[in-house]
Amino acid sequence: MPDPAGLGRRIATLRRANGWSQRRLAEAAGVSHGYVALLELGRLPSPGKFRLDAVARALNLRTADALLAPVLPLPEPLARAGEHPRNAAESAQPVANVVGSLESLRGHAAQLLPVFRWGSCGDPRDRESPPDPDHLEYPPPGRESLIGPHGFGVMVKGDSMAARGIYDGDVVWVNPERPYQIGKVVLALVSDVSGASGMVVKTYARTEVGECLVSETAQGRSPVVCREFKIIGPVVGITSWRLPT
Repeated sequence: MPDPAGLGRRIATLRRANGWSQRRLAEAAGVSHGYVALLELGRLPSPGKFRLDAVARALNLRTADALLAPVLPLPEPLARAGEHPRNAAESAQPVANVVGSLESLRGHAAQLLPVFRWGSCGDPRDRESPPDPDHLEYPPPGRESLIGPHGFGVMVKGDSMAARGIYDGDVVWVNPERPYQIGKVVLALVSDVSGASGMVVKTYARTEVGECLVSETAQGRSPVVCREFKIIGPVVGITSWRLPT
């Protein structure tokens, strides 16, 4: 498998040469927008061959092996003329507007991180086959170092954690490399009756039945939610789009 960053640049080059957005490529390949975004960012060190082949075919290549071919540089006359990437071999550099790019206003530690839907199956820490993210998003300003380079967000559904200030539609940020503690809010994997594991945000508690996960609604703490679970990491930040009251 090639360098993930190099593979990402290759895919971005071919995509832009077709005049496609990331979402358009994802639709053509039958994969999620988040998967394409993570590929281009070099955040998938071992992307599955099945999905990578689908991306290659969407780009008019026979298999993923063709993605390893070198990217040809712009012909010199076109490079000097400033040919638009959609009309010539792609330049991998982003195009900024006259004032400057928005990214220049962010801290140097800021980077786009994956955000998953509530209940997504699988463990984001899995390097081989993590769940597909819904989209990429910048972490809350000032929280970049706390969330860390391997952190991620989860979109909350429902108000089962309203007593802890977490509401429907919020994005909670998780750093799987930080320690978690009893009494703190965590992201965990729990299994349903079919055995499928989904992500939930709950309070990690110690009760009369032992260590477990509990909900904390506006009406108070719920009975035991789950005793069979695997903690992924602590919640270290929240992004809310609610209007002030």
